[in-house]
Amino acid sequence: MLQLADYSEAIKLNQSFPTPVDDTRSDYDLLMTALSGLRDKHYTGNSSMAHLSTDDSLMRWLQAELSIRKPGIIDPITSRAINTLLYRNLAKRGRVEAKHLRRVSEQMPECDFIGANNLVLYRGDMTQLVVDAVVNTALPEITGCNIPLHGCLDSAIHAQAGPWLRNDCALIVEMQGKPDQPGVAKITRGYRMPAKYIVHTHMPKLAGEKVTADDRHLLAQCYTNCLDLVRTKGDIRSIAFPAIGTGWNGFPTEEAAQIALHATEEWLRHHPTVLDLVVFSVHSERDAEIYQHALSTWVSD
Repeated sequence: MLQLADYSEAIKLNQSFPTPVDDTRSDYDLLMTALSGLRDKHYTGNSSMAHLSTDDSLMRWLQAELSIRKPGIIDPITSRAINTLLYRNLAKRGRVEAKHLRRVSEQMPECDFIGANNLVLYRGDMTQLVVDAVVNTALPEITGCNIPLHGCLDSAIHAQAGPWLRNDCALIVEMQGKPDQPGVAKITRGYRMPAKYIVHTHMPKLAGEKVTADDRHLLAQCYTNCLDLVRTKGDIRSIAFPAIGTGWNGFPTEEAAQIALHATEEWLRHHPTVLDLVVFSVHSERDAEIYQHALSTWVSD
């Protein structure tokens, strides 16, 4: 499989992505520029996706087009318009500074988890988190969900990061010559995400109702390989994980949480100075309760 050193230069991993300069154009003008610059659009002005009455509707149209767009060069004018729109979109939605969130050691003083002082349990939108790296639950091709306006994390991350992310992922897969295997991790720039980097990992859908030993091993590998990769990268001090493998993939959240915590704790045990902050980002109140219960009853080996 392709290693970090094999592709980092090709995707300009260490090159900063430009922050938009002051642009006096309205969102409407930027949206029209972005939409007109996209070739081979799938929707038209007569489509149900293209209600031209509001900026929000135009933005949804643009997001739908980008979700099914094939990787490829975007001309500079269109790219600048999309860059500014996504920058403004994040400003409207707001950012969450992960470093200011309460640590598990503050919420649960008796928690026995190694690294609890640097651990955060966060319920919210991971695309708003300001951390060095967020983990994306990707498909094997790692080029993003191509279902328009789908509600999955993969879709949300690509929508906020922008089309440049898909181009990078496609180049990595092209250089590798095949899709990623389960448990493997790759890293790209975060583009218009508040996170500097995005780490992509793949956990397959469970083959049956019963979780196997191989399933558990692969899920643990997702966490371990993501952590190993950020250690190799060298400039990442904080990372946010979603509940990998749950949801559509079918892994029971209770068991997935135990595997995630065990894999992370074991890694932190051997690398105690690499990271200042690890965030577990959960989607629902039930998921939050599952992680809280696991941590409140945690006994380190």
